[in-house]
Amino acid sequence: MVDDMTEMGLSDDAAASDEPLRPFLKLESRGLGIAARAKKLKAGDVLVAIDGEIFVGDAEMLAVRMGRQAEDNEDNPEVDAIEDDVTAHLLTFRRDGYFFHVIFETRLKASFEATGPEETIDILGAARQLDFEPLESYQNFEVFRDIRKNAAMHSTDLEEIATYVPILWMLKHRLFYPMVAVAIVYGITFVTHWVIFLISYVLVSVYTKRAQIDLLRSYKLFEDKFFWMVLAEADEAEARETCRRFLPDLRFQFERRPKAKPKTRDTGRLRVKPQKSRLAAG
Repeated sequence: MVDDMTEMGLSDDAAASDEPLRPFLKLESRGLGIAARAKKLKAGDVLVAIDGEIFVGDAEMLAVRMGRQAEDNEDNPEVDAIEDDVTAHLLTFRRDGYFFHVIFETRLKASFEATGPEETIDILGAARQLDFEPLESYQNFEVFRDIRKNAAMHSTDLEEIATYVPILWMLKHRLFYPMVAVAIVYGITFVTHWVIFLISYVLVSVYTKRAQIDLLRSYKLFEDKFFWMVLAEADEAEARETCRRFLPDLRFQFERRPKAKPKTRDTGRLRVKPQKSRLAAG
């Protein structure tokens, strides 16, 4: 992937050429489409790369890159991923000096402005350090946090265990209240009749399969956390590290972090010992 970036103009030879400096696209507050808002993008985010390759161009070139020719110099309409020639893309953005990735299953609709020469050169220099995992290994994570910087996240990939054993899936994600409710339903229906239990088990499985992402979101909102960020990484550990670049003291739920080493006493340092007071002789 780094070689691809070099081919796009990051090499010293390209910098020394007479080719004009092509800016990046920066999102504006107006015109953000549904997909952009759902992925928690905001004004000022700069689109740097698509599928691990540096992207410099205008909105029309972006529309072509993501699957459809733009018409009348406007952004292409937002459509579902099931439409022809629409595939998921890994988009890399820069915000507050840090890079993060987001998987878009639909086309990105937004209003853009071009980055200035200084900002463009700064991004090109920083992009040299970008390193990508195999694209198929990335998955989107949704991050929720509260005002005390307590955070929780979950992957947006659907899990098969939610279909076959819903109660174990709830235990895995610590959805304790729904888990207790489902256990009560299982118990009552099993005592009543095994056929009713089987029907209830199938209904709960179908519901959990279809609503698992909504259940995860709702439970985090129930814990007084708000929807903060969406980012794509190869695993949850890397996603947490990316989050801490934007908020260093973020604390994730049930995370085991290494404890700070206790301060060792310096035995070689001279210490003043308190002297006992003596009564003056009368």
